[in-house]
Amino acid sequence: MTAPSPLIRTGKTISRVVSTLKEQILDGRLAPGQRLIANDLLEELGVSRGSLREAFRQLDAERLINLHPNKGAIVRKLNVAEVNKLFEIRIALEGFAARMAAEKIGLKDNRKLFIEVLERGRRHQNNPIFSEFIVDNRDFHQAIVTICENDELGKLIDKYQLPVFMLQLRQVMSKEQIIKNALCEHEEIAAAVLSSSPEAAYGAMKKHLMHSLQLILGSL
Repeated sequence: MTAPSPLIRTGKTISRVVSTLKEQILDGRLAPGQRLIANDLLEELGVSRGSLREAFRQLDAERLINLHPNKGAIVRKLNVAEVNKLFEIRIALEGFAARMAAEKIGLKDNRKLFIEVLERGRRHQNNPIFSEFIVDNRDFHQAIVTICENDELGKLIDKYQLPVFMLQLRQVMSKEQIIKNALCEHEEIAAAVLSSSPEAAYGAMKKHLMHSLQLILGSL
């Protein structure tokens, strides 16, 4: 059997480092504003400096960390102005997407696919697992975008759906409370979409995002 090439091995190493650091960031073990000490991580993860540097670049591209020439890597933390601006954009884009999804829910397999995503999220009502909820939460919002069948809209929304919002919510709420609130608000959005009520869908999405905005601003 041919051994994996050095390039493949390096790629797997970088993916492992990215996955490990992302999990620690999203789980709150690495807090917003915390500096990532390269020497400590090299020893902890057992990787080369080049692999760690590339992992940092990928996390920076995903906007989970900020890379500074003199300070190194720092877990991203949004300020009040950034949060306000980003949520203004999210409300406009995702509110529009929810309205459009309500108009198109009866087409093709949209209803079936949307209900499947909704059901996956409901599993957290009795067994909340935060790291998995983050994925299911993103899938719920992504399903609405998929129904819209507008690739450009999807790209814009994806740009502003930052996992860092979840991190900053954790400063004021427990993981369980974040999940409970989100699931309740998802049900309101889903009810409006599934009943083909565009304005109600827009209103429910706006309410959902405004609630998150108020909680985050209260923590800053």
